[in-house]
Amino acid sequence: MIVAMILAAGESARMGHPKALLNYRGATFLEGILSAAYAAGLERRVVVLGANADEVLQALEFESDATMVVRSEKLEAGPIGSIRAGIRLLSNHPVEAVVVWSVDRPHVSVTTIEALVGGFRESHLPVVVPVYQGRRGHPVLFGREVFQELLDAPDAEGARAVVRADPDRVLAVSVDDPAVLEDLDTPEQYEALLRKQDRLGEG
Repeated sequence: MIVAMILAAGESARMGHPKALLNYRGATFLEGILSAAYAAGLERRVVVLGANADEVLQALEFESDATMVVRSEKLEAGPIGSIRAGIRLLSNHPVEAVVVWSVDRPHVSVTTIEALVGGFRESHLPVVVPVYQGRRGHPVLFGREVFQELLDAPDAEGARAVVRADPDRVLAVSVDDPAVLEDLDTPEQYEALLRKQDRLGEG
């Protein structure tokens, strides 16, 4: 089983509003990612909440049989703290790998996630990263083989330490999806995303 791990614990300070609850294509960021993960074949999902956990839980309903929710144990650690919380939650489950997906990338395509999963299945390598026009992006798939390394990774480097530890165990998958490189941290970036979506809708 491969699980989608959605990181939604950040304070969204620059955005000024919880990113998980921003709207995109008729759904919140978090709802859209949960749906996309399911469409890509990831029927089990873990949502890691933190700074705005109560607000997100009040606003959204989660399918208890398919989605597990955990609170990040150490917000100051950044994303790696959320990854640790998610991995600990999954420690007693038969999980082959996790796709670590930040909530500020609701526009990553289902095809990209399918490519990561397919690459993992074919290569059996424990780290699979998407590459767009020669640049590595996110989400990243981590196999169970490196879960302990993620738990032990230093806060300053986070998951990058695991990705960089051994290039021979990393599979780079080319995707036609610029979203893997795009962070959505500010209102201006969010507005640009909506304008782009409007243009695509008009086309």
